Amino acid sequence: MPSLRAYYPIILSGYLLACGGDTPKVETGGLSSEATPHPVEPFRRFECDGEREAMVDANGDGYANTRHVYVDNKEVCAEMDVNMDGRVDVTRVFKDGKIEKEQHDFDFDGRIDEQAYYASGKLLRKEIDTDFDGRIDTWVYCDGPYVGKLERDRHHRGQVDTWEGYEYGVLSSVRYDDNHDGLIERWESYREGRLIKIEFDADFNGKPDHEDYQGADGPVFAKDAVSCDGSRLPERPQTPPPAAAPAAPADGAATPPPAEATPPAGAEAAPATAPAGEAAPAEAAPATEPAPAAAGSGKTDTKAPKKGAPK
Repeated sequence: MPSLRAYYPIILSGYLLACGGDTPKVETGGLSSEATPHPVEPFRRFECDGEREAMVDANGDGYANTRHVYVDNKEVCAEMDVNMDGRVDVTRVFKDGKIEKEQHDFDFDGRIDEQAYYASGKLLRKEIDTDFDGRIDTWVYCDGPYVGKLERDRHHRGQVDTWEGYEYGVLSSVRYDDNHDGLIERWESYREGRLIKIEFDADFNGKPDHEDYQGADGPVFAKDAVSCDGSRLPERPQTPPPAAAPAAPADGAATPPPAEATPPAGAEAAPATAPAGEAAPAEAAPATEPAPAAAGSGKTDTKAPKKGAPK
């Protein structure tokens, strides 16, 4: 079987990453900090049926390797044989002319490895089988173009046991259910990719009871932001450092008086107070000159897309 790595340029240049199963509820914004275990499910192929289909022989070998399916003259889905071996490697489902979900078989063994869900053509979530056993073990949730959170069945025991949080695509927290009892036993906090603190639950009641503070000496993991859809990421917003508090005066030193307000340039001094019993003389208002103008203003076995079908 050809190496999967050899086909990466073909896959990534033509398709976004994805895979298959029943359409679950799409989770997007909020990216809550809840760590809720949920069972692992196997992939299931997306259905691709309609009223009419068009077969395409992309490489001219006499066999169709792309199948487009239509309803009311609108494309509702497509199946593609990327490596021309007679089996479907990519399935795409469309809604209102935009991609809604997608599946991929990256190692070309006839079974799904990843599936993705979209809204208005934008990627929301990916579900991945990292150990190629036909079952989802990694869930990636997008926060715009960035990875927002990630859930894993790290031990491949059929239930999510690891939850990762991200801020603008950079790892910020990880929680672990190490003993698979549905409760968190370990919490890790990160800052700009550096491990700052680890908290532990020694009595297994779901609450941390002691911690190991790493601070500036903690190990640094990947500091670059992770893209959720493979696109070029915008520059991450930088949090400004807190303003420094004014220094306190030294012991015994007198507190300096507040500085007097400086009159604006060109302002005249206030007239002296008139002697008692005399009215202050009225002054004519100075003529206002016009200001000069500013310069320069202005994995399930499947049949091929009808191998041998007419072009």
